[in-house]
Amino acid sequence: MERRVAYRISVDSGGTFTDGVLIDEQGVAVMRKAHTTPHDPTQGTLECLRKLAQACELTLAELLGRTESLVLGTTMATNVVATHSGPRMGTIATRGYRLRMAFPQVAKADWKEGPVDMYDFHADPPRLLTPLHLMTEVTERVDCTGAVITPLDENDVRRAVRELRDQGVTTIAVTLMHSPVNPAHERRIGQIIAEEAPAMCVALSSTVLPVSGEVERWSTTMFAAYVAPVVTAFVTRIGTLLAEAGFGGQLLFIQSNGGIATPEIVKENPAVLLLSGPAAGPSLGLALGLDHEHRNVLSVDMGGTSFDVGVVHDGAVDTVREQIIDGKKFALPSVDVTAIGAGGGSIAYVDASGRLCVGPRSASAAPGPACYGKGGTEPTVTDANVVLGYIDPEFFLGGETRLRKDLAEQAIAEKIAKPLGLTVLEAAAAIYEVINTTMASGTDVAFARRGYDPRDFALCAAGGAAAVHAVRIMQELRIRKLIVPKVAPIYCAFGMMYCDLKHDWQRAFHVATAQVDFAALQAAYDEMEAQARETLRREGVAEADIVIQRSMDMRYWGQFRDRNAPLPGGAVNADALAAATAAFHQVHKATVGHSDPAYPTEIVRLHLSGSARMRKPVLRDIAAGRGAEQARKGTRMAHFAGAGLVNTPVYDGNRLGRDDSVAGPAIIEETFTTFVLPPGVATRVDRYGNFVTTVLEARA
Repeated sequence: MERRVAYRISVDSGGTFTDGVLIDEQGVAVMRKAHTTPHDPTQGTLECLRKLAQACELTLAELLGRTESLVLGTTMATNVVATHSGPRMGTIATRGYRLRMAFPQVAKADWKEGPVDMYDFHADPPRLLTPLHLMTEVTERVDCTGAVITPLDENDVRRAVRELRDQGVTTIAVTLMHSPVNPAHERRIGQIIAEEAPAMCVALSSTVLPVSGEVERWSTTMFAAYVAPVVTAFVTRIGTLLAEAGFGGQLLFIQSNGGIATPEIVKENPAVLLLSGPAAGPSLGLALGLDHEHRNVLSVDMGGTSFDVGVVHDGAVDTVREQIIDGKKFALPSVDVTAIGAGGGSIAYVDASGRLCVGPRSASAAPGPACYGKGGTEPTVTDANVVLGYIDPEFFLGGETRLRKDLAEQAIAEKIAKPLGLTVLEAAAAIYEVINTTMASGTDVAFARRGYDPRDFALCAAGGAAAVHAVRIMQELRIRKLIVPKVAPIYCAFGMMYCDLKHDWQRAFHVATAQVDFAALQAAYDEMEAQARETLRREGVAEADIVIQRSMDMRYWGQFRDRNAPLPGGAVNADALAAATAAFHQVHKATVGHSDPAYPTEIVRLHLSGSARMRKPVLRDIAAGRGAEQARKGTRMAHFAGAGLVNTPVYDGNRLGRDDSVAGPAIIEETFTTFVLPPGVATRVDRYGNFVTTVLEARA
């Protein structure tokens, strides 16, 4: 009897394209793209799976029947918030706090992406997720110790629920004062909602984020309630459709924290998908870095509108506990990705002082760069790359799209070259250098904020546009090794294969470090650990495979901002706390610039993560190379700083084999990306087809 091949698949549904990757037991990878279907993301996902099936000469049912695991990623929740296309949502707050979330939550500088004029009094504040008349309040009050000051008026709750139900509300966020220390009132409100409106989605702040700080907790709960109906419907529908199509393997979803979860767990807290879009990329960056003996990796993903910077430090993907989304706080753990307004569609312009600027405004997909020929007249980074000879107008997206070099030259001439007194080529070169400096300096600032030095990291450059700029960014940051993945155009989809099951818990625990009640501290961690183990057991993880990590947020007495410090495993005693306190001083020194071990500290919040390692794909080595010359496609004129126009060799990246080397000036073309090597730079193809450049080969 013929043995059937087992497949592992991941599919990432983005704003424009849905990327899919399939890996079989022999380590052979197949990649395909399909158009995303925003009105029903399940259709784009299934279409991508059909294309993967066709590539394997199988029907969809045959492919799914042989698939042991399928990981899905989606920007659906992010898009629902960005477009305010979610359901009609209501809120129930403590009386007197009905409109607390109507006030701006962050400084004006964080109201939107890009530069903001602090003195522009006409600037619109962030749009609310729900109108004011759907924000209700009920009589109740609990103090900061958990003592009930005013009992919950259940008749008042029923009145509020009926009013919201009668106004077409389908989801409710319950946000009461001090509910983390005494969640009884919120839980009772949840029960009453179930009685009065059984079909209503409900998010309780004491469940979504049981920590102190009402703004972060309430805002996160509102996000959870807002995306819950859409996410739950998607998870349910895709599961049903896959099962009907013959899938019987394990279905998983990528979360904002970079871990994966089963559908049942996602449905319990749909907000975990809110920032899952770029979350998987750094995991692949980590795998590539480890393969080249680097535990510190700078993962960058450059697309059409943004340059996303993620960090892997000491073998772990960096996460943060708070992000700003649409001018609102989201406080569930998420992968620490910094978005810089620099992409292939970033618009170049001359400001009032006569200075050349690039970004953060973008031409987006419509009308797009001028060279797209879709009506765009603003010069962009892509236009500059076409004029400089880096991108072949006849081979964009593998020849699927033809670009208009004449329109790119016209846009740059009118908007940049003429005002600055430059030739078109000089203006294009200036755009290229400015965008490289913008990305490098933005990355440097992001590193300084984290307390890291980029020179201690390897650079993993992914996304369709990054490889054109990667070497110059590497040189600007004085990084010693550059890796351009073979799978750069489907970076996040491939990264999902390298993610583990992971879940996070938080608890409020505010006390002076010197006055800690160790029994209470141990009990809090024990409660979170029990929940972590129960959740992972429900996902099919054996007890021996569960990994628990603990940490706590600490600060110096009197400070407002805190820092996270790891807590050793084992008993929570004086020695463990001393180790955490010492780690806090080190983190404070690295990120703020000073520390004072003699100054009193306090604990603010407790964290615990439970995880289980997933089996990572084992890729097959590519064939040994036969020399770069056999992959040479021809030559074309390209401009390089210090050398001017150079007749540059062009190579087909798909025909380069293991250990082949290419010396600059050179251009390596693949279907969805182009790798530019300036003069004096050489790169080598590793065993998986990735392009690797080291510092000795990349000196400017």
